[in-house]
Amino acid sequence: MKLSDKAYEKFKHHLMMGDLKPGQFISQRELVTLTGVPLAPVREALLRLELEGVVQIAPQRGIQIVEVSLRFIKDTYQLRMMIEKEAAAKFAGNASDAMISQLREVHRTVIARVENEGTSDGLLKDAQGIDDSLHDTIVSALGNELVDWLYAMNNQRIQLIRLSHGHLTLITPGTFRQVMKEHMAIIEALESHDPVAAAAAIEKHLTAALHRALGL
Repeated sequence: MKLSDKAYEKFKHHLMMGDLKPGQFISQRELVTLTGVPLAPVREALLRLELEGVVQIAPQRGIQIVEVSLRFIKDTYQLRMMIEKEAAAKFAGNASDAMISQLREVHRTVIARVENEGTSDGLLKDAQGIDDSLHDTIVSALGNELVDWLYAMNNQRIQLIRLSHGHLTLITPGTFRQVMKEHMAIIEALESHDPVAAAAAIEKHLTAALHRALGL
C-alpha cells in the first residue's frame, strides 16, 4: 500500500471511530502523528479527501473536517433521492424473484431477532448493515460506474451525518421498527415488479430518513 493510501485509510478509520469530529480543525502535523505517515504522503491524502468533500483546506487555519450543516444534510439526501428512485425503478423491472426474496428474508430475520432479543448495540449495527445492503443492491442494478462513484462519495457524507448524531448508525431503538416497515414496503413494491411503486416506496423511505437525520 502506498503511504498516501495508508494515510487516507488511517484518516477515514479515525473519522469513523469518532476520534475526529465533523467541523473539527486539525493541522497537518497532527495528522502526521495520528496516521503515523510522513508529511508528504499526508498532503497527498488530504488532496484526495478534499476532492471527495470530506475535508476543506483553509489557509492559515489548517484542515477542517466538513461541518454537517442543514444544507449539507439536505444536499446529501437530495442526491441520494435522485439516484435511488431511478435505481429502484430499474431494479423492480430486472431483479429476479430469488434476489428479492433474499432481501425479504434478511429483513424478516433481523425483525425476529429484535422481537426475541431486544435492540442491543450489536443488533442495531447488524440492522444498519442490512439497511445499507438493501440500498447498495438496488443502486448497483443501474450498472453505471459513474453513479457508483457518486453514490460511494455520497455515502461518506451519510456517515458524517451519522457521526454528527454521535453514533455510527441512524437506526436506533426508537426508529428500528419504522425503518424496517419502510424497507418492507420497498420490498413489497419490488416483489410486484412495479417500477413506479418501487420508486414511490423508496422516495417515501428517503424522505423519512431525511427527517430523522434532521431530528424531526
